[in-house]
Amino acid sequence: MNLFFFYSLLLFLFVVFLVWIKANESKWIGSIGEYRVRKEIEKLEKSSPGKFKAFHDIYIPKKDGSSSQIDHILLSDRGLFVIETKNYSGWIFGDESSKYWTQVIYKRKEKFLNPIWQNKGHIKALKGWLGEEYSHIPIYSIVVFTPRAQLKSGIHFTQSHVIYPKQLKKVLEQYRTKAMDHETKRYLAEKLKALLVKDNPKEREIKKKHIQSIQNHQKRIKEHVRQNRCPKCGGSLVLKKGKYGTFKACSNYPKCRFTEKVLWADGMKCLLCCPGVKTRYVSETSRRFWGFLVENTATRKGLSAA
Repeated sequence: MNLFFFYSLLLFLFVVFLVWIKANESKWIGSIGEYRVRKEIEKLEKSSPGKFKAFHDIYIPKKDGSSSQIDHILLSDRGLFVIETKNYSGWIFGDESSKYWTQVIYKRKEKFLNPIWQNKGHIKALKGWLGEEYSHIPIYSIVVFTPRAQLKSGIHFTQSHVIYPKQLKKVLEQYRTKAMDHETKRYLAEKLKALLVKDNPKEREIKKKHIQSIQNHQKRIKEHVRQNRCPKCGGSLVLKKGKYGTFKACSNYPKCRFTEKVLWADGMKCLLCCPGVKTRYVSETSRRFWGFLVENTATRKGLSAA
């Protein structure tokens, strides 16, 4: 009996451990990617003493009370290098103008926010925090994918470098123009150092506020979209059909390029062509699909089969 209880307890703890691993999977994967890039940066610092000063996991305060989390900042007399790390596997497709990039693993496709846009937001926050006094300091964007990813875009990026960790040194060597004197560099180092949090409870509180601000921002966007109001410019949102399905777009295009994909939910009314309600059906060949019920007739207008 005791042996049975012991093995049952072990099995229970193992299941709990697996659930915990799964729940924190994205955080662990991201941390591993940041660690790999950090090791490359440490090599640079050791090979060129005094040339670069690195700051990792920096939270830049913003005027609205929120913060912008930057994976790595490299300070040199040539400027500031803001590095965003991505630890994705599989094939990666994307360009500078797309809101989302695509990760392909076998036949499964997943979308994620354009990392160039993401880093652009980090740089904007950093510029706002530095103020007008240091507006002349150049800030460069670098997006680093770990070797687990295969970049398939095959295009030249102009707004940011998109590279692997081993290419970081070569990219930094391209910048040879001195942008600041020793005193300015020392002051910026002290200013950035003040943002590093070594106290664990304080660090947890800052991270908690950062995550909360992101969630609140996403809620505001969803509420605006639900009311057919553009969260960027306040214009009205109109329904459109594109290559990848139905989406809402700002009526002030091209001045405002906000878009949001329409996710059809069960019981949702058709927004395109009929007064039907979304329902799941099974065809005569046992193939399942989503369609709209209109006067007891299933139609797939506006939706692709699933």
